[in-house]
Amino acid sequence: MQTRLLAFSILLASALPAVSEVTIVGNNGGTIEKSRDCTRGDQMAQCQTDTIFTSASGEVATKTRLRTTVAGASEAEITLTGPEGNTRTRKRLITWGN
Repeated sequence: MQTRLLAFSILLASALPAVSEVTIVGNNGGTIEKSRDCTRGDQMAQCQTDTIFTSASGEVATKTRLRTTVAGASEAEITLTGPEGNTRTRKRLITWGN
């Protein structure tokens, strides 16, 4: 019975999304808010990390990273947006195996 319960727990945990959030407040009043949301299953894992930087004077910059991993490849897309609204995106693909 314990073996079946353990196997079911592992299956259930791998199918459910994993979400975590943290907020850091600096000495000068600026903040960093970071959240991570992951989904795993069907031989694929996808994680999105969002970070919001807010200065003490209220200027806001953001960073979003989306990483998708399947058998033999991992792709990451990172988008940065500055306080004036300028956006830069970069992509990276890593492959391994045959």
